[in-house]
Amino acid sequence: MDGVLGKLAELRDHGFQFMNIPDEDGRLDRIMGYRQLRGFVDTILFRSEHDAKAGRVPAVHDSSQSGKAVWLFEGTLAEAIDRLLELPPPGAPPAPTLAGPSAAPDLVPTHLDPFRIWKPQEGIA
Repeated sequence: MDGVLGKLAELRDHGFQFMNIPDEDGRLDRIMGYRQLRGFVDTILFRSEHDAKAGRVPAVHDSSQSGKAVWLFEGTLAEAIDRLLELPPPGAPPAPTLAGPSAAPDLVPTHLDPFRIWKPQEGIA
């Protein structure tokens, strides 16, 4: 397997999970991949081979640093995957650890929290 599909498989092999993000009409809008590593979450969000965002954000929700990323990249899907896989693991000496001045709201869509625990609605047995 080669090309972008092969690169996506490589992310999966490195522990990434993927989820489809629908638009308001229920059609596929974006795909998000994520994995948690030592207090951080690496994410990738893409619409096409030419439109991707990748980043690393603290895994612990801190209301004083809402959505602040320690690392961000925007570019093609292939470039974003390469950069994400080259990123040193958290705790390694060259790994980014301090949040920059800008927030990264697009890495996890506001209506979506892939890290919450699913709870059935009341009345469902």
